[in-house]
Amino acid sequence: METVLVHVCESIDRSITVLRTFFLLAGVIAAAARTGILSDYLFVTGLLLQIAIWFQHWWIQKRTR
Repeated sequence: METVLVHVCESIDRSITVLRTFFLLAGVIAAAARTGILSDYLFVTGLLLQIAIWFQHWWIQKRTR
């Protein structure tokens, strides 16, 4: 069971950058289509994923120094 959980967590971790790009682009496209609040939610989700990625890199660098 532990190996399955580790595999799932690793695959989610690898997909975060793809999801970030998807949400940012979807937010920009939705804003161009004037969908209103949906574009805001999509774009902010992409930004939050970007902040999570930045924080993870920062935290790893801080721990290894």
